[in-house]
Amino acid sequence: MLESISQKVSLVGQLVEDLSYEPLDYQRFTAELKESQKAPHYKDNGYFAFTDLLAGNYILRVSGERFQTQEIPVTIPSAPIVFDPNKSKLEQLLKRVVFAQPGDNELIVVATNVNGGNTRITFEATSIGRPIAAGAEVLANGLITKLATRLDAGQVTSARLESVAGLNVGDIVRIIRDRSIRMRFDPYAEATAQATQIVGEVTAKNEPTMTLPATTINMTKVNGQVVVISDVAGAQIATTTIAGKQVVLGTERDTKTFTNEKGDYTLYFGREDVTEVTLEATRAGFQTATAVVAVTPRARIRANFQLINT
Repeated sequence: MLESISQKVSLVGQLVEDLSYEPLDYQRFTAELKESQKAPHYKDNGYFAFTDLLAGNYILRVSGERFQTQEIPVTIPSAPIVFDPNKSKLEQLLKRVVFAQPGDNELIVVATNVNGGNTRITFEATSIGRPIAAGAEVLANGLITKLATRLDAGQVTSARLESVAGLNVGDIVRIIRDRSIRMRFDPYAEATAQATQIVGEVTAKNEPTMTLPATTINMTKVNGQVVVISDVAGAQIATTTIAGKQVVLGTERDTKTFTNEKGDYTLYFGREDVTEVTLEATRAGFQTATAVVAVTPRARIRANFQLINT
């Protein structure tokens, strides 16, 4: 018999730091729902919780010092939770109320080999800063399974899954470490010193002292090859081709950013085989501007834009 109870904790989320994927101390960030006056409860390991919310649509705003502010649409359902008595009530509750950004706290790879005999996939060597436990959810288009054995921190080139049925070479695979929101660094953060970082300012061409906040900066090409955004089991994943091979750049958010209130932006990445990127700056009321930027690995490169009024 299924059990139904009223929903009390309506929205729970966890914030993790980009690059390290470590949970943020609750003193380092602020969460708010723009349509609600309710204050969240902050907990250890980067968690926040809003309780007793009315059903409806909200904008979740998360911010912190030296992090990019994010505003994320959230829908709180009106129906009560119906529990399956044969499954963990806590697990079912968390699946219902924990809000996460798909792709944010995951290892995302392109399968270069699929071995049905030992249900193992191989992929481009990649380093992970935090381990991923056995039993972690694994998603691809047409596949829902779990990680069969733990992935330790360090360089990894393969993973054994509980099933590889329907998975093919060239498929994008998401190995989910945790359900989280990843906080990316702002243009002034020092934490990106080990990454290749592109920073810049966007101003109006006919008024150079006028900075343009809320301008979209989009990475459209890498080494002359188009950046492709694909839906992979609900996550928007960015890929391109480098040296003839399909590679993952991250989520779409890793290839797109916005200028802050000072007109400054940053994009950064860890790949060292990137030699050139093409950026587009777009803002309502202005012509789109494009820049081809030469890249030196682990350097901080400046690329400013001056937009012309339409």
